[in-house]
Amino acid sequence: MVNYNGDLVMGVVAGILSMFFWGTAIFLAALASRKQGNVLTLFWMQLFGFLVGVGYFLLNYNSFVFNSIFQNIPLLIIVAILQVVAYLAFYKGLEKAEVSLVSPVGAAWGLVVAILGVIFFKESLNTFQILAIGLIVIGIVMLSINISDFVKSKKVNLLIGVKEGVIAMLGWGTSLFLLVFVTKELGWFLPAFVFRFFVLLLLVGYISFSKGMFIPKSTKFPLKLLLLIGLFDIGGFFSYSFGVAGTQASVVAPIGSAFALVSVLLAKVFLKEKIDKNKMIGILTIVSGLVLISI
Repeated sequence: MVNYNGDLVMGVVAGILSMFFWGTAIFLAALASRKQGNVLTLFWMQLFGFLVGVGYFLLNYNSFVFNSIFQNIPLLIIVAILQVVAYLAFYKGLEKAEVSLVSPVGAAWGLVVAILGVIFFKESLNTFQILAIGLIVIGIVMLSINISDFVKSKKVNLLIGVKEGVIAMLGWGTSLFLLVFVTKELGWFLPAFVFRFFVLLLLVGYISFSKGMFIPKSTKFPLKLLLLIGLFDIGGFFSYSFGVAGTQASVVAPIGSAFALVSVLLAKVFLKEKIDKNKMIGILTIVSGLVLISI
């Protein structure tokens, strides 16, 4: 149980900011992925976000302590690899499925962070948190299958986009849990900045090796859209890193992972996505679980 002090308030605020930034970035990424694919969307989004980080880095260079940065490089490379896998899977899901399905499943990464916290930090779960885990799992199941078809056929057929959402959930949850270790040692900025550099290296290598193009000729390059995605996404990471540097990840992570509320709302308003009763219950169940897990 966390004490309700200044650190907790800052953690909650940081979680809310990351929820808003990530939710908006994911909605915009759905638009971009459907225009030019998941790999290029991720590359340009990461590049623009990284350039923002470069500006902050140069302005505050003298305030950083680099003593232990090199010993944490291997862990940050692992974080970068997991982030690339999670993002590519998630954006692929957004290409072929509705935001209101893929986003809540991927958003359940807070569950992964909480479980890993129990395993490695020996954190104990109270009654509310155990209930929360059950709610999140039930919500994911409700979003993953067509209940009426399951009742009729007795077969489990995952809906399109669910597999990618689950991969994103595992990748994001594991990588953001690992990021906590480095953040508490190096502060909120450097870890997010450095692992994004490695993300860019991985993507440049992948695009070059596959002989792809960095700027597609067949479609109009959505420069402004990708710039906005990069800004919102890195804003989410900086908010998250700032929050976990000062308080427990079990407070910041669940709030931040509720970004599905933002992306689903935007998809309903601007993309006119229909949210049926089964999907709505699943979304609300996951979000309720994410809230409870931080109590």
